[in-house]
Amino acid sequence: DLVDELWQDRTKRREIRLGEWVHSWDTPREEDLIQNFMSAPVSKELDVILRPHIAALQRLLDSPNLNQDEAERYPVMDFIIRSKKKPDGVGAYSIPFCGDISSREYAKIARWFSDNIPGAPSQVQKWLGGMPLVHAFTLVVAHRKAGEFKKRAQAQNKEWHDSKLLRMAWADLMISYPTDSFVADVDLECLIALEARMFEDSKEAGAAGNQQWGLDAGQHHRRWNPYLNIPNEWVLGRECNESEYEVRYLLPAQ
Repeated sequence: DLVDELWQDRTKRREIRLGEWVHSWDTPREEDLIQNFMSAPVSKELDVILRPHIAALQRLLDSPNLNQDEAERYPVMDFIIRSKKKPDGVGAYSIPFCGDISSREYAKIARWFSDNIPGAPSQVQKWLGGMPLVHAFTLVVAHRKAGEFKKRAQAQNKEWHDSKLLRMAWADLMISYPTDSFVADVDLECLIALEARMFEDSKEAGAAGNQQWGLDAGQHHRRWNPYLNIPNEWVLGRECNESEYEVRYLLPAQ
């Protein structure tokens, strides 16, 4: 049978064993995917796109000096020179553009960069979100959208040549956004709201909020502890006593 959060219903909560699920507070957020990029899967497609450019990416990591003569080959460098950006404390340039590359794709590209560019694992602060990685984004966009860019140039009666490709990819990188960038994760928001009602331990929740789920029904699924790492803001310091944890009667197995 389906039930709701059984707010303040201590007796019913004690009768229900919970099936295991991934808590809202353990669900990876978009920013977590990027910070934990080494957990991203290896992509054969990205390797095909980026492997021919290892030397160029290596140069941006090892010698990030700005050079107007090289800006034609590195649109991100041209942007830094023109915008007069200043390096941060580690000598890196933070670039906010990633186009319509999703957080998952961002993590995959970062994983490839770390795996294939010598010295990258020990210098993450210099390239994650910086000039070398953003040039890798530009190369990926140029490869994936080359046909689209060529058609666009021809439709505008502009002469097409390969040197335009990176510039158009860079322009696309600055103005495009992931299709899901403005979409809320409704399922996750609903789960947060439900779990807050299920596990809040407060004066309003009463004794029902004091880890009562399944106390009279036995272990939860696979001996799961549904209260592990519960957010601190849901535990509001209600006065309680040890008797609330006692098993009053054990329901027969279902």
